[in-house]
Amino acid sequence: MRFASRTAEHVALFRALETRRRDRLFADDHAIRFLSARYRWLVRAAAVPPVGQGIARLIDRRYPGGPRTSAVARTRLIDDLLAEARPEQVLLLGAGYDSRAHRVPGMPPTYEVDHPATQRVKRQRIADRPHVHYVPVDLNTESLAVALDGLPARRTAVIWEGVTNYLTAQAVDATFRDLTMIVASGSTIIFTYVDRAALGDDTAWHRVVEKAGEPWTFGLHPADVPGYLAERGLDLKGDLSAKEAAARYHRDEPAADFYRIAWAVVR
Repeated sequence: MRFASRTAEHVALFRALETRRRDRLFADDHAIRFLSARYRWLVRAAAVPPVGQGIARLIDRRYPGGPRTSAVARTRLIDDLLAEARPEQVLLLGAGYDSRAHRVPGMPPTYEVDHPATQRVKRQRIADRPHVHYVPVDLNTESLAVALDGLPARRTAVIWEGVTNYLTAQAVDATFRDLTMIVASGSTIIFTYVDRAALGDDTAWHRVVEKAGEPWTFGLHPADVPGYLAERGLDLKGDLSAKEAAARYHRDEPAADFYRIAWAVVR
């Protein structure tokens, strides 16, 4: 992949639109910085409530399956899980245009791991902060353990949001195994994944990511997740679909039951 992630821009768009809502689940004032000119115009127009509601409905009709609400619900849930973890440091894997290190008050030292192309664009659009450390890595081809050699062995919150479904099974396996060696016992790993049963579905959502050159390549059956993690030194603590996460925050809008957010603790 030579260019910055297109799917990362789409998620930034959803977060920017959410920020303009009066009933927003979170505020991400940095998200708009990662958007093209046409998307920025759309976000500014969404500041007028009727226009914003119309834009949301248009997106949901054009892309059935609920990618917009799934993205914002998972973001809010992960924010809450991060707060509950109370980590000494944070590791963002495949950080994309995630701005938690900039928007969440009191963030501890944060290490952002991502493909060099996406990371390069991100650093051009958002100011560096002393507590944020950038680690360029392609998880499909490079070792996380090697890239993070020397990382302090502290209680860590690992956030792996919107990434596993774009990797190979070997890369996901290697990353989980590396994480259990890198971070301290008791650390929390929060990750998203796609239900494996949905990988072969021919939907608008699938077609959009394939057109962007970022097709889904990996998934897990939810029933297999506890055992899969246990084999890699992790104990599953929770696993919700994006639809369930949306319901938790009283969002009665389309969200996916095949897109999931799970969290586990390192033994």
